[in-house]
Amino acid sequence: MISEIDIRDFDILPIRELYKVKPRSYIKLPWMEGTDDDVLFFDHIDGMYSYCLNMQNQVIHLQAWAEVAPLVKKAKPD
Repeated sequence: MISEIDIRDFDILPIRELYKVKPRSYIKLPWMEGTDDDVLFFDHIDGMYSYCLNMQNQVIHLQAWAEVAPLVKKAKPD
């Protein structure tokens, strides 16, 4: 469930178009910085739009070319 993740466990990658992001990953919306809906789970692209979930598990359909910042899990220190 997306509401169970901690954003501090992720690194934010440079902004890119959504269609260039790996499916089934987390993304940050730079234009909504600081709101409760600035992190989404990106599932897949479906035509011109995407299938994403917000923190409340509501479906969000972003444009495939929307600019987003991908999130990747930080490496665990040895």
